[in-house]
Amino acid sequence: MHEMIKEPVSREPRRTIVLSAQGVCYRYPDGVKALSGIDMRIAPGDRIALVGRNGSGKTTLIKLLCGLIAPTAGNVRCKGRTLSAEHYDRSRLEIGVLFQDPDDQLFGHTVVEDVAFGLRNQGLPREDAHQRAMQALQQVNLATLAYKEPHHLSYGQKKRAALAGILAMQPKILLLDEPTTNLDPGQEAVLLDLLKHFKGSLLCVSHDLIFLYNICRRAVVLDQGRIHHDYTMHDLVSQRRYLREHRFDFSFRLVCLPADSASKAPASTSTQKNPPASGKMNPPPLVGMRNYAYQYPDGTRALQGIHLFIQSEERIAVVGENGAGKTTLLSCLIGLRQGTGDYYFAGMPVKQKQRKRLWRQVGIVFQDSADQLFNSSVQEEIAFGLRRIGCPRSAIQGRIGEVLSMVRLEGFENRVPLHLSGGERKRLALACVLAMEPALLILDEPTAGLDPQGQALFYNILKNFKTTILLVSHDMFLVNALTNRTLMMHQGQIIQDLTTRDFMRDKSLRGLNGLTFSLRQPR
Repeated sequence: MHEMIKEPVSREPRRTIVLSAQGVCYRYPDGVKALSGIDMRIAPGDRIALVGRNGSGKTTLIKLLCGLIAPTAGNVRCKGRTLSAEHYDRSRLEIGVLFQDPDDQLFGHTVVEDVAFGLRNQGLPREDAHQRAMQALQQVNLATLAYKEPHHLSYGQKKRAALAGILAMQPKILLLDEPTTNLDPGQEAVLLDLLKHFKGSLLCVSHDLIFLYNICRRAVVLDQGRIHHDYTMHDLVSQRRYLREHRFDFSFRLVCLPADSASKAPASTSTQKNPPASGKMNPPPLVGMRNYAYQYPDGTRALQGIHLFIQSEERIAVVGENGAGKTTLLSCLIGLRQGTGDYYFAGMPVKQKQRKRLWRQVGIVFQDSADQLFNSSVQEEIAFGLRRIGCPRSAIQGRIGEVLSMVRLEGFENRVPLHLSGGERKRLALACVLAMEPALLILDEPTAGLDPQGQALFYNILKNFKTTILLVSHDMFLVNALTNRTLMMHQGQIIQDLTTRDFMRDKSLRGLNGLTFSLRQPR
């Protein structure tokens, strides 16, 4: 049993409390207890890391602290006053929240309009709000995309746009839920610099201990909805026993071969831009694209001149900076978007009619798994796809149990998918895809937002999965351990197509466009 610590670790004199939780408990509408007996105080200038495994209650606590949901017991106070309807309107101008999913807070017609929305609600004149919004976009390197529609941004760009909207309002308290998820290393460095210079109080949820070590002085550990420890950040990261005790153990990553060794993935059969010669002994590629392009309705060229050929059972990584076109390429491969040029799947041209049937053979786990979960229970979520492909009713229940066991979600059959933690939802999305046994499995940032245990689980599942895999990731451990071929994308084009071994050996390639993937050291 963990030692329970109720008061924050501090040797400083008692200070004014700007935000606090006192005896806070929360139950979801389906009766699941998310938090119990939370006592927490945040003082001016505090920089706190909120850590714990997926499902421990971190995101729920963030929502309670900002007033988005109300506790079922206890109370949340901002500057000494209960965060209720009467006090909320004033408090929300001082508390900035970056949600795990940036789509939850982007809704304007343009990026700059979105960023200026909060400023206009603070009463700033239109011109002043626009000027401050542009300054905030400059801070996060998005000024050139100020007049782009937010839903046409990449996931990483959306996260930076959402952060710009918060920083523009100059909040006194900043609550961040997985701020680095899906950011390329270059943009993560920009975020780190911004947060280091933030003058107010900061509470950050993340599984990236190196990132947290650079910006936080205190670490609060949640486990099963309770605060189990409250350390200094230095004490947490310097004691291996504490890291193991709270399952922050990344040692599974040490099994990966070094960059100058062969990848553990099976040897690649193809890195050329043209398909192998057709013939009876040479089946056509599973996927073939020639001179493929895609343009968004606003005129943005997302893909151009794509030549891509994938053989069955190949394991391919796609890397590149935020906005390089990686997710757009995946959307075209699964038939969500239709571009121009030639696209063949299993030797057949993919036209309008065939595009609508690709879901039967191509499975994808989205960056935000909530985008593909819509049923009322976990078992119904998995059964939905199985019914659509004609799986016999007698076999469905057994298949559900099998894939839930694979992703360690046994006993979750009757849980509501959207009430699960981010990591649990991602594992459920993977289970839904695996149940349908696709010919091509596409994974878009599969380990983003997962705790070390969840990352190790994903790795162990995927390393033994016998199918064609296309992996988009900024995680070079996964790229090196799971793939044999790497495609580098930049400005909508595939600029390099080489073996993963060669990619990992070439530091100039790994450093291109901010893709510095070597292990980061605390600054």
